[in-house]
Amino acid sequence: MLIRYVLLALACFASGIAISGGYFAFISLIGIFPKLLEKVKGARHYMLIESLLAFGATLANAVYLFDIPVRVTWLGYSVVCLFGGIFVGCLAGALTEVLNVIPIAARRFSVRRNLPYVIYALAAGKLIGSLISVAVGM
Repeated sequence: MLIRYVLLALACFASGIAISGGYFAFISLIGIFPKLLEKVKGARHYMLIESLLAFGATLANAVYLFDIPVRVTWLGYSVVCLFGGIFVGCLAGALTEVLNVIPIAARRFSVRRNLPYVIYALAAGKLIGSLISVAVGM
């Protein structure tokens, strides 16, 4: 019975490595790091930023997996949520840029003039949904 648990743990660990490797490969493939580093003029720190992202994901995974309590104040929680939202927003923006979603939608729906308001509405909806999620405790 013990050997089954050991094999199951190894299979789960290997699956997690494969999934996270694919995720980081996807993020690198769509070019989110070079675009961000170009904007902040930090291209010489590319390897450091990529390593910190991998380290942060590994650390967060360990905290989640081993149920390590992390005590933060509402201010710390707000900062973490802000950085998480920035990362998700950048990832979504890079993905839409790669797929050319915004230019196609702008031509299709004739919203060139009002496109900034559409983006603000999407951001406001994301913010309100996140606040409701935190308030309800999901």
